[in-house]
Amino acid sequence: MIARERLTGAWREPEAEPRTVAAHDRSRGALEVVLAWLPVVALSELLLIRTFYRVGIHIPKDGPFRSVYAVLTEAGSFALNLSSVLVVVALALLAARAWRSGNGSVAVALGAMAAIATLLPLAGVRELGPVARLAFVLAVIAVVRPTLARAEGLHRVALVAAAATAIVSSYAGFSADAAMLAPSAARPAGAVAAQLVAEALAVVSAFAFLGSALRWGRVGVKAVALGAVPALALLGAWAANGAITGILVIWTAGLRLYLPMWLYLLALWAFGTAAAAWLPERRWRTAGAVLLLVGGVTLGTTYQQALVVIGLLLLADGMAVGGLNPELAANRSGR
Repeated sequence: MIARERLTGAWREPEAEPRTVAAHDRSRGALEVVLAWLPVVALSELLLIRTFYRVGIHIPKDGPFRSVYAVLTEAGSFALNLSSVLVVVALALLAARAWRSGNGSVAVALGAMAAIATLLPLAGVRELGPVARLAFVLAVIAVVRPTLARAEGLHRVALVAAAATAIVSSYAGFSADAAMLAPSAARPAGAVAAQLVAEALAVVSAFAFLGSALRWGRVGVKAVALGAVPALALLGAWAANGAITGILVIWTAGLRLYLPMWLYLLALWAFGTAAAAWLPERRWRTAGAVLLLVGGVTLGTTYQQALVVIGLLLLADGMAVGGLNPELAANRSGR
């Protein structure tokens, strides 16, 4: 119930025929539940599988740690499986909502991502991988574009930078696809450079999101303190063992950490502070920030791509699927 209340009322229901109101209410309720639980489950997967499991491999399984490791990795595996299902369900429900709102192109883009994510394990990466990446890029554009004309300046910059991060990062994937489909042809150049540019854009977007939250006027001491928690955790890990932490960050978030470390720490603090500031009144943006963080920058799977698309849609206030409840938005759609 608590998880459902996080996003209850965040979506405006389009006008419908009386005979379809009940069905629309059920659909809206299902979407609220999925979007409420998805950030929680996805973050659990990030912490338990991509972090704890990979670190625990190198720790001797002696004494109580053996049991703790087994239980937590099982929980992480369940979280990964559940999150993989929830992202597909969320894409399908959002596509249906976009269609009812009259945004056909958005509905097609989200529906295509849901269908490809479902079919990819059956058809294989070689056959559908490039199509999945193209569908992802088109979906990123589709979910962000409707908000740009209405968003406040800094939030517009943040959304553009976050979307550009996803699109530029995808170039490396397209390069790998080209090499796989045509092994004898010359591989497109610039894949590594694209990843580096995408990483820099991710840092820029973090500061822009903080600027947007500051402009909104809800950044207090509590938000600053909560935002510092992940940054302090990264600082502690880096101080303890920088080499292992660097590898772990590549595995979890796809960041090479080629910029000064203090810049990443400040960016993580800025992003965390913005997410905490939105929590009391704009929970959907907090959920979007979590999904964007869990999705990372490398985007090597359709699961990560789906997380980023849904995260961007929530950070864009859901304009691509009909917008938000006017009472919750309070005429601050871009702040």
